[in-house]
Amino acid sequence: MANEITIIDDFGQKFGLSIMTDDAQLKQLDNATFEDLVYLIKYLKNGIKKTDAELKARLDKGAQFKHISYGESSRQELPADDDKVKQAFYNKYGLDALVVKSPTQLKKQFGATIQEDLDKVVIHKTQNRVKYD
Repeated sequence: MANEITIIDDFGQKFGLSIMTDDAQLKQLDNATFEDLVYLIKYLKNGIKKTDAELKARLDKGAQFKHISYGESSRQELPADDDKVKQAFYNKYGLDALVVKSPTQLKKQFGATIQEDLDKVVIHKTQNRVKYD
């Protein structure tokens, strides 16, 4: 593409948006080139996150933009800690209608005294995470 967003690294190597969105082109990159691209995208994500945060802060302060504004969306939720609702759902649907809180949420609500009970039931799982050196 002639007119596409292009990322240029410190060595002048160009990565067009078409490379990042085309599986075949990504598979053709050697590992060193692909690693360079991954690092560039990592830094770009950080910049996008900060830009989005600044945009929201400006919109919150009432800034006006020609093509950007807040829209409204709605979502449904149940009262978080309403014992009457919990009891009614438990009576009608059983335990499957209730959500067990995470260990962190339980510690926040009940303090350190719950740790002994958590130690008896908490399951520890591991997962692979990408590590950038």
